[in-house]
Amino acid sequence: MIVKRILRPVIVLTLTAFLFATAGLGQTRTHDVSLQYGLISIDQVSDIFTDILTIVLTLGTFSKDDMKFTGVPFLTYHYSANSRFGFGGAIGGYSASGNLRVGDNTVGTFKERNYVAAVELDYHWIMREGFQLYSGAGFGVRFRNGTYETTESDTLNKVLPTFHLNAIGLRFGRRIGFFAELGAGYKGILSFGINGQF
Repeated sequence: MIVKRILRPVIVLTLTAFLFATAGLGQTRTHDVSLQYGLISIDQVSDIFTDILTIVLTLGTFSKDDMKFTGVPFLTYHYSANSRFGFGGAIGGYSASGNLRVGDNTVGTFKERNYVAAVELDYHWIMREGFQLYSGAGFGVRFRNGTYETTESDTLNKVLPTFHLNAIGLRFGRRIGFFAELGAGYKGILSFGINGQF
């Protein structure tokens, strides 16, 4: 009688754990390729708050004004040996432009192109047929190439560290799907795109 009382909950818990562990395994992936477009990256916010004070060039010291940014497109590849964990890299970037000021006077313009290369990992919490829920992180470098025009022209290159934390990503579709991600970092606060898994 005691054995039956002990054995019954153990069997129920074991079966429940087994079912929940395999419930999300409706889809597999080995190669994961994404093309995405992000909005408001942490690097753009950093540019606004850092360079609004001053930018020092060989032409002098200026502040930036009327800054305009493009979106943040990225191409990403991840490899996964077990469908849950993925490891890979991402390349992308964005452009910025605006005016250079000295005091209250506009004295020129600037154009900057930022290139980002990073290594990334991801973890898929749910892997169902037609739906996936995941998170991830990435670390890399940002190469900024800037051209600054006043009475003369100056070029400045800078290498900066960068990161991305993907708090939550939702993917809909089978081998080819659409996704949206919410996070903070080089890919933007909100990004969306198309993804292929094979």
